Amino acid sequence: MIYISIISHNHFDIIKKIGSLAQLKDSAGVEVIIRDNVGESDFEQWCKALNFTYILNSEKYGFGQNNNLNFSYIENNGIADGDYFLVLNPDVSVTEEALCKLSYSMSKHNSQLATINLFLDQDFSTPDNCVRKFPRLLDFLSSFLFGRNKTILNKSYLDNVSDVDWAAGSFLMFSVPTYKELEGFDEDYFMYCEDIDICKRFNKMFNRKMLFFKEIRGVHHAQFNNRKILSKHFYWHVKSCLRYLLKHKD
Repeated sequence: MIYISIISHNHFDIIKKIGSLAQLKDSAGVEVIIRDNVGESDFEQWCKALNFTYILNSEKYGFGQNNNLNFSYIENNGIADGDYFLVLNPDVSVTEEALCKLSYSMSKHNSQLATINLFLDQDFSTPDNCVRKFPRLLDFLSSFLFGRNKTILNKSYLDNVSDVDWAAGSFLMFSVPTYKELEGFDEDYFMYCEDIDICKRFNKMFNRKMLFFKEIRGVHHAQFNNRKILSKHFYWHVKSCLRYLLKHKD
């Protein structure tokens, strides 16, 4: 079974527009858990019609805490060590076939943490920079000051199954025992770097890297937040980067 964790923060419209989640309604091997972080009109009724689990937060939480809460929910309602926990952005579309192929591939390669090849368009011509090397201080500074990021991996040069340092939290699939051992995301991050941190902890704990499955594809309908200086997103990003650097000094 693949348990899909979706965190919505005013994403109901894009979830309906993309339509890929609705196509999973009759899948016997997939269960969708949607956590509504703001309380959107008609969202609960939509989920019930598709037999998805809908959970409304009483207050707003960050990305990591929301996904940890979803994992705790399914853990309390029956989950097996052979199952998978997929952290999926609400603006990512993926087919049931791709999900089944991924679970099979992870089992075949004894993978505990994996991601797929995301693109920014339906015809798979514009790659999403979703897999990267672990960043250092100079990498963060170069990205902030000059818009240059040397940590981005050119996916065209990667093998069909490749070891990578980390992948964006828009699509991360964990084996259930792995997510348990990692104790989920670090909730002290609010919005940025939680994905880098959990992949780094995975690398340290298991002395291995996550896997990137190049031939399994999905589409990221990305809507990038404003990170201009003095914006709240810029502040959150800088704060998270500093936390990551202080936590992982090696």
